[in-house]
Amino acid sequence: MASEQTGLVKKQKIDLRITTPRGVKFVEEADLIIMRCIDGDLGVMPGHALITTVLGDGIFRIYNDGVERKLAVFGGIAEIGDNTVNIFSTIAQRPEEIDRERAEMDRREAEATLLEESEEHQIRKLQVLLRHSLIRIEVSSHLEEAEYFKYEGEEEDEES
Repeated sequence: MASEQTGLVKKQKIDLRITTPRGVKFVEEADLIIMRCIDGDLGVMPGHALITTVLGDGIFRIYNDGVERKLAVFGGIAEIGDNTVNIFSTIAQRPEEIDRERAEMDRREAEATLLEESEEHQIRKLQVLLRHSLIRIEVSSHLEEAEYFKYEGEEEDEES
């Protein structure tokens, strides 16, 4: 009642809870949450429609009172409900839980491996291209037998 008398309106918040196999990892209120889903980023504000989505690997952003917090989240499920967001993820890491030196070492190793395997990768891409070409050649060589694929009203080619 006091807030009504002074004209202040309490801003709605999202109740966020992140759970991993080790238990509840993170609980906070938020004004806005942006998460990486398998088909792109999803932003959630208070009043968001009910939805369940599959999370991808990415940066999980939490905005509260003008402050942004980031977590590393690797896969999982997000259940968005009545001003609540429940995250169930295998891995959710706060910045202080990340071994930056190890992450940099892993990045360098992965980049070096990609460079070494680029020739093998090119061969695989060419094999796929070759396979697709052979399939197209095989299918197109039976053009005369494909009369059943014509749609109603489709005119026959005069050269056939």
